Amino acid sequence: MRFKLFFKGELCPHSDKIRKSFISFIKKVFKSASEEKYNALFSSKKVKPYCYSPFLGESFEEHIIGPNISFIFSSGDYEIISSFWNGIIILSKEKNDHLEINGKRFNLSNILLLPNKDINSDRVIFKTIGVSILTDPFSSPADFKKWYIIPEKENMEKFNEVLKVRVKQRYKLIKGKEIEPDLKFSLIENYPIKETIIPLFNGYLRGFRGYFLLEGNKKILKFLYDFGFGVRTGQGFGLLEIVKQL
Repeated sequence: MRFKLFFKGELCPHSDKIRKSFISFIKKVFKSASEEKYNALFSSKKVKPYCYSPFLGESFEEHIIGPNISFIFSSGDYEIISSFWNGIIILSKEKNDHLEINGKRFNLSNILLLPNKDINSDRVIFKTIGVSILTDPFSSPADFKKWYIIPEKENMEKFNEVLKVRVKQRYKLIKGKEIEPDLKFSLIENYPIKETIIPLFNGYLRGFRGYFLLEGNKKILKFLYDFGFGVRTGQGFGLLEIVKQL
């Protein structure tokens, strides 16, 4: 399930700390809903059972944020969705349902429950909403180019190998079950993947955006749609949209 939240505020300059504002807001939402749920999610570093992606306004390409921004929040865990919704309601009643970005206040203006989408095919064309990131556990984090792996014609076998490992890890951490994901990621002709470098927390990440084909078990495809593709989904990466089911 997915929510889309809309905020209104003033124009302000972009900074590499922008994602901290969204993370702080999400923490505030869960803390208002349940101290127990908040502690379970944030008392230690672990994979988050949700993903989200922000939209920072029409002027973002000029490094200006606002005045209308939004973000989509997604999870396949009913308790997470329920807690998130309850937290928003509580914050709204307390008049505390705002984002703070670079010292500017963006007030929540609307929230929508987006239509639930089932996956009925084992071949689905997806597009990234924002940026997706995949890291290679067989490489060193110190090696920027190898640690962050981008899907390219020359490395599709390697990319699929890494994808299966990461999906297996995340599925075990989120669902508590061992799986051997039979997945295949393919590039789509005439829809090139775009490599993207993202400043984050005084450093940089390397990710990608674009359209691609995923083939595999429907439950695994739905898992990726609900909980996000790749890593760092709790920091606003990995949200996917279904383009077409083949």
